[in-house]
Amino acid sequence: MEILRTPDERFENLKDWPYEAKYHIVNSEYGDIRVHYIDE
Repeated sequence: MEILRTPDERFENLKDWPYEAKYHIVNSEYGDIRVHYIDE
């Protein structure tokens, strides 16, 4: 499986999205997967 990552700058200045970027790294057989979460 190919793991893709959207560049962080794609999420800058999103309308109605005031949340801070927070990530959790999940180790998998395909490599590390970065998962975004909201802690509000």
